[in-house]
Amino acid sequence: MQVENKISNNPDATGNHNRLKILVCKPRLSIQTIRLNRFIRCEPLEMEYLYTVLQHHDIYLLDGIVDRRDPVRLASKLKIQVVLFTSLITTVSEVLKTSSRLKKLANPPLIFVGGPDAEVVPEHFYSEDIDGVFFSNQLEGISLVIDRILQSKPYQDIPGVAFPVNGEFVRNPFHSLDVTKMPRPKHFLLEQNPDRYKIIYYKPCAAIKTAFGCSGKCTFCFCTEMNGGSYGARPMHDVVDEIEEISVQNIIILDDNFFVSRKRMLEFCELIQERKIKKEFIAIGNAGFIVQNPDVMAKLRDAGVKAVMVGFEFVTDEELVAIDKDSSVKDNNMTIEICRELDIDLFALFIVDPAWRHTDFKRLAGYIKKNKIPFALFSTLTVFPGTKLARLHPEPSPDMSKSWRFDLLRLHQKPVHISVVMYYLWLFYLYMIPGMQFTSIQKFRQRYGVTGIIRHTVTGFFMGWEYLIKLLIWR
Repeated sequence: MQVENKISNNPDATGNHNRLKILVCKPRLSIQTIRLNRFIRCEPLEMEYLYTVLQHHDIYLLDGIVDRRDPVRLASKLKIQVVLFTSLITTVSEVLKTSSRLKKLANPPLIFVGGPDAEVVPEHFYSEDIDGVFFSNQLEGISLVIDRILQSKPYQDIPGVAFPVNGEFVRNPFHSLDVTKMPRPKHFLLEQNPDRYKIIYYKPCAAIKTAFGCSGKCTFCFCTEMNGGSYGARPMHDVVDEIEEISVQNIIILDDNFFVSRKRMLEFCELIQERKIKKEFIAIGNAGFIVQNPDVMAKLRDAGVKAVMVGFEFVTDEELVAIDKDSSVKDNNMTIEICRELDIDLFALFIVDPAWRHTDFKRLAGYIKKNKIPFALFSTLTVFPGTKLARLHPEPSPDMSKSWRFDLLRLHQKPVHISVVMYYLWLFYLYMIPGMQFTSIQKFRQRYGVTGIIRHTVTGFFMGWEYLIKLLIWR
């Protein structure tokens, strides 16, 4: 049975019923999108932050990744007054199409957009159907706008938001985020449906953020442009307070780079151990820190860090220098050894360049096999709007009606030395390598058992063919 995901509040002691009906929606993915839902479904933390700051209203949460209900029908049925979309670049087209349908309702709601893509490229949502785009300090801005709406006061002067004025969007001044004042999110969706959210065999799995923005400056990365291009960390005691409140065993730390400083990591370990917290963590980090601080990594392992996601990107130093990566191939190699010695699961992230020759693909495939990397993800080098790479290589504005093409697998330019079909076949082959290695099978056997290995191998095989077909049909 579908749940409304409604949080309703009782009137206060004065009998005041002044509340708005608000639908918070994470759009569903287009059919063309390459997705990993069978293995990875991350808790929609941004939706739960919105609930946390707006809980004095009637809030309806619709996570389109796991909930297939139509937001337009739901808005009409519930007489929704405000719709808040949170969007990645891959769902821009869905937001625009759904907004157009919402505005055709008999009593159309106000529609506002936030999320990562709005934060970096708000102009993607400049549409006659959108009433505002939040690009900085989004939670505070949304709270202020909702309060003004409730009081029937104008809100177009609020900083950090772009509003349509006389048919043209006007971008108000940037509004800096004070991370020390961030609310601690209530994990409502996780508590309601814990089995929906997982990271491979870490399930159920919660999500937290301990910092906003990224300290790195990689040219290709969208994350370095978020939070106004600056990095800000929450007080660690507040982070650990949130961890204590989470009911599930597994937690992924969604910081773009959790391993920013030795001091911060040691504080994390000390607080976890002082409070006797027994949970398992997945963290996103960089090879440079891991190599320079193996003793800290051992303490993190004792504190519960069981897996790390590390951007290896390329397997030659020349390519790493070209993207301003602050680590080397030697660092990557040592990271593999350190994680293996500490029994930390390593998820290695690689980039595949459309300018590659067959020999380059063979080099990467050989690297995976030689180092027996059990988990790896491969992305096509993609020029995301708003990134340094886009500024270095200006291109015509992309067709955002096909924003699903930014799923990090599709080609945005023809391969230089091989055919399109051969490029996708190489990508398919690379994805098959890690799962077919003995070390990977051992890892899965420890977590799933023999029947689990068979089930997930079959699932992965059919997913691979599904992706290959999608890549070849929808270019």
